Amino acid sequence: MNVIERDAARAAGTPIEPPDKPAAPEPAPRRKLRPLLSLMPYLARYRWRAIAALVVLVIAAITTLVVPIAVRRMIDFGFAHEGASLIDSYFAVLIGIVAVLALSSAARFYLVTTLGERIVTDLREGVFGHLISLSPAYFDAAKTGELISRLTADTTQIKAAVGASISVALRNVVLFVGATAMMVVTSPRLSAFVLAAIPVIVLPLYGFGRAVRRRSRAAQDTLADASAYASELIGAIRTLQAFTNEPLAGGRFSEAVERAYRAAIQSTRARAILTAIIIFLASASVVVILWVGAQDVIAGEMTPGRLSQFVLFAVFAASGLGQLSEVWGELSQAAGSAERLMEILALVPEIRAPAHALAALLGSKLLLRRP
Repeated sequence: MNVIERDAARAAGTPIEPPDKPAAPEPAPRRKLRPLLSLMPYLARYRWRAIAALVVLVIAAITTLVVPIAVRRMIDFGFAHEGASLIDSYFAVLIGIVAVLALSSAARFYLVTTLGERIVTDLREGVFGHLISLSPAYFDAAKTGELISRLTADTTQIKAAVGASISVALRNVVLFVGATAMMVVTSPRLSAFVLAAIPVIVLPLYGFGRAVRRRSRAAQDTLADASAYASELIGAIRTLQAFTNEPLAGGRFSEAVERAYRAAIQSTRARAILTAIIIFLASASVVVILWVGAQDVIAGEMTPGRLSQFVLFAVFAASGLGQLSEVWGELSQAAGSAERLMEILALVPEIRAPAHALAALLGSKLLLRRP
């Protein structure tokens, strides 16, 4: 019984048979980004491009970390009377640093974007090739619209992660680690305040990240259900109109897309709350550090340039950690997409060609020729 006949029977009050179950059961949802590791074989094909992207990413991060040092020297020495002749040199160095940062950032963007496009292209080809190798019985139970959704929407989500989110996450991690190390070198006392605030920032990131992961998977599943229902309706449009079920089908589809909308809103709300908490905690810690450092400058225990250097490093560390909250949500969505695609690739066809098809064919011909 297809979807049109089920709707007609439901409208008439006739008992209907339970809907067909998918051939592959849904696995228990994972709480980590482990499904993204399934993309490593695709990434390994272009390892040199990935290594080049990682190199320019590190160069961009290191160049960013050099800026506060140049600012400190400019404030402490460039504005002094005896160092006025060096002010032009300091600004020239800053221009050079900015140029290196711009070139390395552009190279990183190009490499990771093309890498994401290439990996997603291979993934689409692999998933589609595996789909058409499955037994016909699988397609009797599976929803065509859901399969199309996995080939399009899920792979697009993975492209966004591989082509942007993972690169941004790595850059923020390098910035956070480098800025934290430079903060300790600049002022161990002020660094103690910052390090004490890290657990307060990381714990909400971990806790809310799991909630975002679950809600992202639910949003993707409900959208796939709506797409599958629409595909069945369009494929059986003659039957739909023969039963005059247009209003009922429209209402059912409206309910499906509304469920997808509510699931997407819940996912977005969780990500928004996570972002607000992380940004507030990180920014508040910078304000506290700035107040403590100002007291040290007034007491003569720290120069204004060193305080400026420390604050810039603290801002880099806080912004890197804050952006990780947004990237975490995107990576969680990509993990859900990768998990759904790997479910297809894990299916084993019921009917498979023999390992040595040519030998088997020749053997059968020889048997037929025997008297």
